[in-house]
Amino acid sequence: MEDKEIYLEVKLKEINRDIMKLNVKRRQLCKQLNTFKKADYKIAKKETKKDQAMIESIYLFKTNPNRLFTSKEICHYLKDEINYNTDSFAAIFKRISHFEPQILQVRRGYYIYKP
Repeated sequence: MEDKEIYLEVKLKEINRDIMKLNVKRRQLCKQLNTFKKADYKIAKKETKKDQAMIESIYLFKTNPNRLFTSKEICHYLKDEINYNTDSFAAIFKRISHFEPQILQVRRGYYIYKP
């Protein structure tokens, strides 16, 4: 009788240890899944708007070559066209300058496209 009791206690301890290991694995997998979902959601949502703003800005410059634009005009244009709210065009300009080097900053807040 005592042997069976010891056997059951040992089995119970093993099962509890296995349950704890499974819970740890479960938490790790949930954490990985959440970070994957958050990363996937952020990339899809924010990058799309930034890319659209960049493309619309380049289009605006190319359709009006040699015209001087202020950053306020560009921000207003982006708000009207794609509903992209931004206070500063500088962040978009940094991205644009990598793809379209003909778009130049004349002075602070003023930009031009030189074909």
